[in-house]
Amino acid sequence: MQQDLRRIDSISQNMANVLTPGYKRQVLMSKDFSQQVQQGLAAVTALPAAGIAPGSATQLSIDASAGTLRYTGNPQDLAIDGMAFFEIATPEGPAYTRQGSLHTDARGRLVTAAGAAVMGAGGDIVVKGPFAVDANGDVRQGERVLTRLKLVSFANPEALLPLGGGAYAQGGARVAELDVAPSVRSGYQENSNVNTSQEMVRLSDTMRHFEALQRVIQGYDDSLEKTIRKLGEF
Repeated sequence: MQQDLRRIDSISQNMANVLTPGYKRQVLMSKDFSQQVQQGLAAVTALPAAGIAPGSATQLSIDASAGTLRYTGNPQDLAIDGMAFFEIATPEGPAYTRQGSLHTDARGRLVTAAGAAVMGAGGDIVVKGPFAVDANGDVRQGERVLTRLKLVSFANPEALLPLGGGAYAQGGARVAELDVAPSVRSGYQENSNVNTSQEMVRLSDTMRHFEALQRVIQGYDDSLEKTIRKLGEF
């Protein structure tokens, strides 16, 4: 039942972010048996006195597949064509996003819609006045190249940790070099990759499974209650 509740929560997150640009749907994956055994052994080593808390047989992953690109015509809207993420700065450290609706803050830094500073090759990107971004990710003012956007690719992007609003911490994801360099599309935003119909089917299936488990548990409770009553008659 706990797994069903976690699955319902992930579906709710997906449905709530269906219109969030660059959002990647959450998927609850079953861990293989060897992984569960390894985690159990690690728990024994780390907590010999306290015992082992019940582990989860599932883990949260993200579906890193690209969403469709939507033309906006706004040169400050950017989308990545390829498997990479913009690096942004957060109070907790570097994070990554596919959400490229950019503007400048009061300090002249290039930031996301949520106000996180977008990273370039040398750190913060400071622009004064109108700017443009070419397919290579070069930030330009007129003919002058200010810097290049820092695009980061991962060998296993499904291991990124959701932070909310389409941003992700690195988590267990490993940085990797791609054979084909990603390109930047100016004037576009990437839609979320959430399919509403599929999420509704997943929710319906999960609810049916949850209700079936509830009926099984209720049956066990009724049987136990009858057994206790019979024992009390002796």
